[in-house]
Amino acid sequence: MNRQFLIAVLAFLVGCSAPRTSVRTSDGSGSVVFKVKPSNAHAVVDGKDVGEARNFDGVARVLQLPLGSHVIRVEAPGRMSWETTIYLSDSQEMVQVELPEGVK
Repeated sequence: MNRQFLIAVLAFLVGCSAPRTSVRTSDGSGSVVFKVKPSNAHAVVDGKDVGEARNFDGVARVLQLPLGSHVIRVEAPGRMSWETTIYLSDSQEMVQVELPEGVK
């Protein structure tokens, strides 16, 4: 029980310290770029799985979202999930996180 609690606290702290970068865009749209490990991690936005986060790395493409508040979750098998809420205006948000091994 104590080990699971410690893992949960560690995951929370890792998530809190994960850096996010904002870049203002000129077309008035909002977008998200993911830099995540492991490479097979999936991005879930507002409860909908949008696919592997690496597909939205900012090189090939970005994840376009409506302006406003969105709940972003990153998850992978055998890893602890990470979740945050972002507010998109006319900017590009970068979500950068490494999921720790552990219970999902």
